[in-house]
Amino acid sequence: MKKSIYPEEIIVFIFSVLVLAFQLNYEPTSIIQLLAAFVVFFIFVIYTRRTDKSFIVFLRSWLHIPYYGIIFTAFQSYIHRLNPNDYDLFLAKADLAIFGFDITKWFERFNSPVLTDVLTISYFSYYLLPTLTAVVIYFYKKNDNSYTELRKYILAIVIAWYTAFIWYVIIPAAGPDLAFAQNYSTELKGNLSFVNYYLNSVHNYLAESQVRNTFPSLHFGIILISNYFAFRKSKLFFYLITLPLGLGLAIATLYLRQHYLIDLVGSIVVAVYSIWIANMLLKSSKAAKTAMNLKME
Repeated sequence: MKKSIYPEEIIVFIFSVLVLAFQLNYEPTSIIQLLAAFVVFFIFVIYTRRTDKSFIVFLRSWLHIPYYGIIFTAFQSYIHRLNPNDYDLFLAKADLAIFGFDITKWFERFNSPVLTDVLTISYFSYYLLPTLTAVVIYFYKKNDNSYTELRKYILAIVIAWYTAFIWYVIIPAAGPDLAFAQNYSTELKGNLSFVNYYLNSVHNYLAESQVRNTFPSLHFGIILISNYFAFRKSKLFFYLITLPLGLGLAIATLYLRQHYLIDLVGSIVVAVYSIWIANMLLKSSKAAKTAMNLKME
């Protein structure tokens, strides 16, 4: 199995080539960093096909997490070149039509520094929880099935991350905080300096960049996938870590005015089909390998 090229690597290769093509077309002078990351990533993949060392094998899967950040940043700079429109009004109207109210505006009544601190930390957990979940899946009570479960988890989040790119092009949107800033009468501020720094940094980054990653909310989608695999691996980890952070993050996406409620509904769909496809792909891969081994015998 480790000598194969995995489905998650094929998906990443396809999207990497597409993003490199965009970069070459639109900003050829800044292609070096992205190209270097691409080359290093896939050289490492080729190298790890020849080793069974536990930590190196883990890194082969884990590297998808930081590598996605590089591809995401590059890809987002081309969203408005591929689709120059924003669909915030469409998403806001969808919320009103389906749910009957603007939940981001409704959350204003609960605005408080303490709640802002708690929910901002929950929101930030998106950047840490995939790595923590991968470590728990692979290293906690390690057994013969740990590597397969890690592969399923990484494949599921890779499917979610990269198919969401397609939706970002179809329905680019800036999010309620930027698109409808005039709707809010209170400013989001916490007691913790880290929280205020993070909120200001995110706001400025989104305002100055062309990031359009509202529908679906991958913050919520990836946390849903993490919760599913955490529950399968360790109930303790699930109940103490992923579940409370997941619930907090779901509320935070709306309280912090980063997403519309319809974005979270889209995330549920993305999470479900990503897990399903990951299971099907690995099951097919295992069946093909078994058939090949029988044929060789």
